[in-house]
Formats: sequence, structure tokens, C-alpha cells
Amino acid sequence: MKDLSHLWIWLTILVLVFFCVPYFFAGTYEPLVFGVPLWFLAILAASLGLTAFTLYIILRHWRLAATILGEEDDA
Repeated sequence: MKDLSHLWIWLTILVLVFFCVPYFFAGTYEPLVFGVPLWFLAILAASLGLTAFTLYIILRHWRLAATILGEEDDA
């Protein structure tokens, strides 16, 4: 791995992807919350969290200008 300072990004994505899969609710649709299974709401929240985190990373941490111009990022 080239740069360990971005390890927290990969760990956060890994955790969010783990929660996007309904491992904990296998074989059941109860309890229901507002007529919707709880697993659906949990996965929806995890998916929205993953989307928001990905958007945050792209907008704040992804330096496309240096890549496009072929410059090395020493920061």
C-alpha cells in the first residue's frame, strides 16, 4: 500500500458495505416498523450512509487536478 494515511477511508467503506448486506436478519421479516421490515430500514440507512460518505470523499479528498495534469501529490 502506497499511502497509509487513507486507510481510514477504506476501513469506513468496508464497514458500511458490511452493514449494507442483511446478515443479521436472515430468515425473518419481523419486526415491522411502519409496515416495513426493520432489515429494509437498516439497509436503506447503511446505503444512504455509504452514498453520503462516498460523495464526501470525492468532493473533499479526491484530487483530480493533480492526476489529470500528471503531477505528483507530495502532501
